[in-house]
Amino acid sequence: MQYLYADITVSGIRTKCSLGISVKEGKFNSKIQGVEGEAECETNILINNFKSLIMEMIRKLQREGELTRASISKGVKQIKQRLTDPTKVEEETHFTSYIEKHIERSRSIRKPATIKQYEYGLNKLKEFERTKRTRLTFETINLDFYNSFMEYCMQTLYLSTNSIGKLIKNIKMWMGTAFEEGLHENMIYKGRKFKKPVENAESIYLTEDELRRIRISIMPTPCLENVKDIFLLACYTGVRSQDYHKLHHDNIINEGTMLKVRTEKTDEEVIVPIHPIAKAILDKYNGVPRIISNQKFNKYIKEVCRIVGITDLVSIKRTCGGKKIVFKKPKYEFVSSHTARRSFSTNAYKAGVPTLAIMAITGHRTEKVFLRYIKVTKEEHAKIMCQYGFFKGSVA
Repeated sequence: MQYLYADITVSGIRTKCSLGISVKEGKFNSKIQGVEGEAECETNILINNFKSLIMEMIRKLQREGELTRASISKGVKQIKQRLTDPTKVEEETHFTSYIEKHIERSRSIRKPATIKQYEYGLNKLKEFERTKRTRLTFETINLDFYNSFMEYCMQTLYLSTNSIGKLIKNIKMWMGTAFEEGLHENMIYKGRKFKKPVENAESIYLTEDELRRIRISIMPTPCLENVKDIFLLACYTGVRSQDYHKLHHDNIINEGTMLKVRTEKTDEEVIVPIHPIAKAILDKYNGVPRIISNQKFNKYIKEVCRIVGITDLVSIKRTCGGKKIVFKKPKYEFVSSHTARRSFSTNAYKAGVPTLAIMAITGHRTEKVFLRYIKVTKEEHAKIMCQYGFFKGSVA
């Protein structure tokens, strides 16, 4: 048997690459660059395809200024896989197959919540493939895909704008990671039109008066009493729900005046002045109250707020399925674990605590984002400004 090679010489560079094609000894004719005999028609077609694709690859490398012996060898290898084992190439370019591998590689270095978000995104893309009867590849992640996927998320899945935004964010991340690994050259995902949609979603916070009503109330069951105290702790420390278990005496520093917590989400150390109410709760339990799952917590805290009479009707606008929808419910139905963190930020701001000091605890990177996060009306902003000496000067 005789094995065929591509002997390439261009711009002073010479390299010899195997094509993975074998023919009978003496059958290859170098003058016609093909195999003699009518029975070798398919082999000659394959050789011609190699020649055409190699010439195209070399012209591309020349245009991009990346013509080297290594880049030519790599290009020939990719062409060989494409022509001799198309199934393998298709699998290597299959977008959701790549995501599955990326998730598995990420399990040891990413937090469970992040992996859960990745898996959610993967499932939505697989559902999209099944619904549209398509197979997503790196090259098909373009503006046509973007528009079709956005429509699918809005009209079929009826997702909110920010939920869709998280999906697009991860798609852009996966495409970027695959590009860095040399798996594709599609840069459409970086374009201005392939953007992550964002909506400044409306949400609620609890006022100091509402928190006082919760604090002085006695719950009918130990379970609700426990949830009430966890919520109040979060309202006066600003920690995220995944850090509730760190609110205990072991983390109190500076002679009992501060609480030090290393956050799960950002792995950053945060130091919070201990509010008297937070200190009283820690003393009550000689540590931290019993922590329960976030799902159960969100269910029980609504009941706590209902019992203490946080029942005023509240209207919140959100975009779902591409349409603005107004949800009008009693306020307690909108309360969740995250309401505590937002209440901490908003009440601290209204009390005159400097914005940057609050941001050092909440982890917001910019004041613009922080001011969107807190829930203060324009009138409340003006009242806060009135506290400063600039607005109390005399006319003399």
